[in-house]
Amino acid sequence: DDITHSEKDRVIVLGSGCYRIGSSVEFDWCCVNMALALKGSTRQVIMINCNPETVSTDFDVLDKLYFEELTLERVLDIIDKERPAGVVVSVGGQTANNLTIGLAKHARILGTSPTSIDTAEDRSKFSLLLDKLGVQQPEWSGVANLGDAKKFAQRIGYPVLIRPSYVLSGAAMNVAFDERQLTEYIEQAAKISRDYPVVISKFLSGAREVEVDGVCDGKNVFIGAIVEHVENAGVHSGDATMSIPTLTIGEATRQRIVRYSEMIAQTLLIKGPFNIQFLVKNGDVQVIECNLRASRSMPFVSKMIGTNLMDLAAIAIMGGTIKPGEGKSTGFGVKAPQFSFTRLDNADPITGVEMVSTGEVACFGDTFQDAFINALIASNFYVPRKGDAVLISMGETRKGIIPYARLLAENGYRIYATRHTAEELAVKGIESTTLYKVRERRKPNILDYLTSKEIKLVINIPSHEKEAESRLILRDEYIIRRKAAEFGIPVVTNIELARALVKALVGYNGRIAHPASSDALDQTAPASPNGARKTGSLSARQPMTVSPAV
Repeated sequence: DDITHSEKDRVIVLGSGCYRIGSSVEFDWCCVNMALALKGSTRQVIMINCNPETVSTDFDVLDKLYFEELTLERVLDIIDKERPAGVVVSVGGQTANNLTIGLAKHARILGTSPTSIDTAEDRSKFSLLLDKLGVQQPEWSGVANLGDAKKFAQRIGYPVLIRPSYVLSGAAMNVAFDERQLTEYIEQAAKISRDYPVVISKFLSGAREVEVDGVCDGKNVFIGAIVEHVENAGVHSGDATMSIPTLTIGEATRQRIVRYSEMIAQTLLIKGPFNIQFLVKNGDVQVIECNLRASRSMPFVSKMIGTNLMDLAAIAIMGGTIKPGEGKSTGFGVKAPQFSFTRLDNADPITGVEMVSTGEVACFGDTFQDAFINALIASNFYVPRKGDAVLISMGETRKGIIPYARLLAENGYRIYATRHTAEELAVKGIESTTLYKVRERRKPNILDYLTSKEIKLVINIPSHEKEAESRLILRDEYIIRRKAAEFGIPVVTNIELARALVKALVGYNGRIAHPASSDALDQTAPASPNGARKTGSLSARQPMTVSPAV
C-alpha cells in the first residue's frame, strides 16, 4: 500500500467517466473547475475518474487521483480508504449523480441533499412537487403499466412524451404519435427505469424550449443565464442549438422563468449547481425538468457571462453564501452540436428527444447571425455560399419552408427538390430542379447529385410515421439523410433550424469563409489546459469547442 494520507480535510470529487453520447469534455470542465475551486491550504481534493482523455485524470492537476471505474462498489472502497469529509457528486453529469443514493448510506454528500436529488430525478416526485408549488407543467401521469398509459393518452390526445427516471441523455425518452408507438416506447422505458415509475405527459407541439443554469446556496439564487433553443421543443438539449441572450422571450415571460427557478431552487434547498428546463407557448411557462447538478451548457454560460459558475458552486457546496442576482452578457453566443454520423454506420442523422450528438462548440458575435454562422463553421458544418446547390425535401411541413426557399433563390442559391416539394415551390413561383428519389431509378436522381457532391446542403424535414402515405416515404427520407451524411454533406432536419440558417445565409451572403482544410469533418481540436477543447484562443470573438467528436 503506497497511498499516504494528508493531514488536511479530504474531499472526493466524482468525475464523469468515459466519453460517449451524452457525456464528454463539458462535464470534465465542470469537474476540473470545481476541484480547483475547492483546493486550498486546508483541503485536499481527490478525483475519481476512469478516462485517460480527460484533464481531470492528468497526474499534475489535482492533489490525488484514483483512476478507477465509477461504480458504487469501487467508490465505496476508496471512501473506506480515504475517509473523506465529503463527496461531490454534482459535477460529473448523470453518471456521478446516479450514485448519490447508494453513497449517502456510507458517506456525507456535499451540497444538495440526497433527498432533494432523488425528488428531482424521480419524475413522479418532481411533478408532484411542481403541483404543490403551483408551478405550471404539462399534464402528466405516473404509469405502472401499458393500460394506464393508453388511458392517459386517449384522454389528453396524442402526441405524448414518455420519460423514464434517472437516465443519461434522454435514454428511452420518446414522443409517441399513436398507440402503436406508445406501446413500443413504454416497453423500452420500463426496461431502462425498472425501479421508478415511468411518467407520461402531454407533448406540446410548437413550444419554445428555454433553460436556466444557476447556483443556489440553499437560500440565495444566482441565475447564470436564460438560454433559448433555436429548435422548438422535441430536440434534446444536448443536440439543440442554443442562444444567449434569448431570441423570442419577452420580459414578462423572463420574469416568470426567474421566479419559478427561485421557487424550485429554494424549495429543494439546492446547495450547488442546477439546471431547469422550461416550455414557453402562447405566453404560458411550464417546467419540464430539473437537474440538481452541473449541466453540459455551464461552460458556455460561464464564458458568456464572465463568471465561472463552478467557483460559485464550490462556495455553496461547502456551506458558504453567494450573492443573489443574474449574470450579464454582451453580444450574442451560440452553442451548436457536433455529430459523428459519418462514423456510425446506418445511423439516421436526425435529432429528437434522445441525445445523439458527440460534441459541441460555442461561438460569439455582435449579432445572433454572426454567432450562429461562426458556430456552424466551427462545428465543421459546411455553410453554403451564393451559387451553391441546396436540396429541399419536405413532408407535411413543406409549406413552412416556402418563404425561406424563396429567400435562397432570390439570393443566388440553386434549388433542387423532390417532386412534391418542387410542385409546391412551382405553385408559388419559385424555380427549382426536380430530382427523382433513389427507388424511382430515373434521371436526374438524388443519389447521383449527392455522390458527386453537387449538392452542398440538404434540408430534409422528416414525416411522422403516422402521417406518411406509406413506409416507402419514410425509407426515401432516410436514404436522403443517410447518403448525405456518408458523403459529408450537411443535413438539416429541423424546420426552425432551417429557417434560422436561411436567414443567416442571406445576411452573410458573399462573406462566408471556410477553413482551408477540405477534410474538416473528422478534425478535432487539441485539449487545452483548462479542460476545454478549442479551435482558437478563447477571446471574445473566437470559437470555444467544449467537447470533441468521437
